Amino acid sequence: MKAGLRHGRIREAEISGAAVLLLIFILPCLIGLLGGFPLPEVLGFIVSILVLQGLAAAAGTSLGLPAGFLLPLMVSVAAGVILGIYRICDLFSGRSQRVARQIGKVRQLMEKHQNLSIYGEFMLILIMWIPGFGLYGTPVVAWILNWRGMRSVLLMLTGWILACLFVIAMAAGIRAIL
Repeated sequence: MKAGLRHGRIREAEISGAAVLLLIFILPCLIGLLGGFPLPEVLGFIVSILVLQGLAAAAGTSLGLPAGFLLPLMVSVAAGVILGIYRICDLFSGRSQRVARQIGKVRQLMEKHQNLSIYGEFMLILIMWIPGFGLYGTPVVAWILNWRGMRSVLLMLTGWILACLFVIAMAAGIRAIL
């Protein structure tokens, strides 16, 4: 029984890993190639998204990349990062009693405050805007607060898109002034 369970977990991890790689690297590379951009430029932009997070939109704008190209790339990478972080959190919670206890305490707190359970997910849009924290910290917050469904992912991506559009608009405005 344990071997079958272990095999199921390995298979689930393989599927999750493939989905993350698809969203972070393969899909953006395909978008870039279809847009007529060289693969090294696309890969460089993906790395800048992973390092600079939302500020990578300014880097892309300064390179003259159109917003219609930047935004789908940034959304795909963000979706891959969010799903990857959810998966990492799931792996740690399954192996650590301390993490499981802390999650239990958070669930009890959430049960006491129903409004937070109902409306709190919308905070994910704002949390995603926090520089240096947004892309990597927001999924952890969502996971800890047990906001793990499609709605949470969509709210995080909404915050990400709004933040990216803001940075693109600011970078385009500054570029026009210069």
